Amino acid sequence: MPEARTTPEPTLTSIPPAGAHPAPAGSAVEIWWARVDVGNLSDDTRTRLASDLDESRTAKIERYRRAEDRDRGLAAHSLLRRVLTSVTGTPPAELDLGSFCITCNEHGHGKPYLSSGDGARPVELNLSHSGEIVIVALAAPGVQIGVDVEQSRTVDWDAMRSSIFADQEWAATERRTDREHRRLFTWARKESSVKASGHGLSLPLRGVVTVEETEGTWSASMPQGVGRVAGADLDLGPDVAAAVAVLRESGWPEPPALHQVEIG
Repeated sequence: MPEARTTPEPTLTSIPPAGAHPAPAGSAVEIWWARVDVGNLSDDTRTRLASDLDESRTAKIERYRRAEDRDRGLAAHSLLRRVLTSVTGTPPAELDLGSFCITCNEHGHGKPYLSSGDGARPVELNLSHSGEIVIVALAAPGVQIGVDVEQSRTVDWDAMRSSIFADQEWAATERRTDREHRRLFTWARKESSVKASGHGLSLPLRGVVTVEETEGTWSASMPQGVGRVAGADLDLGPDVAAAVAVLRESGWPEPPALHQVEIG
């Protein structure tokens, strides 16, 4: 695996006003992300974040036991809704967000989506969070997208090897001096791939086999006849491994546009 990343350096920016930001077009992909002081947000900040959410999402987050998990949930879903508001013009709490599981063909869980008034999807989306990082990915309608982020932490890799890594992937990380960080990236690649497919973790991660294409881009073959994925690694800092994936037979078309924002 190459050491270098090709994703552009993120710059701190502001989320555009309601309706002022065009939706991604063609093969373009946008990444919006933030660092959040989870577990230490003020009550005022939590109230502001919760005001962006609908009642059902807020109630679900309030059931989390740990303050860190509640803060991550509030921040991730507030970020998602604020970005979608910048595209659609609809206030955050009024957005018609749902989820659908392609595996069991049921709504209410699975991959998230946004509906417009006529039932069309104005943009495709995905989100993830880990540690202090929350992240949202947007793509044009019909582009099946997934994103995953893993913040550095202690992991028992030997215990996880058989359930996550194909033999050739494990061998590739063994040759690296930064092997633990590269394993996090491989994990993020696989998670983003199954999320893009819509099947999520009903697909075995070990059956998702990733291959380097160019520096910072990769492809993955998927199990159970799902097809192929093209992906890109995301450079969010030395303590973070993140990846974005789209269902696509050919290689990754262009670097994702990275937007780091403050959320609060």
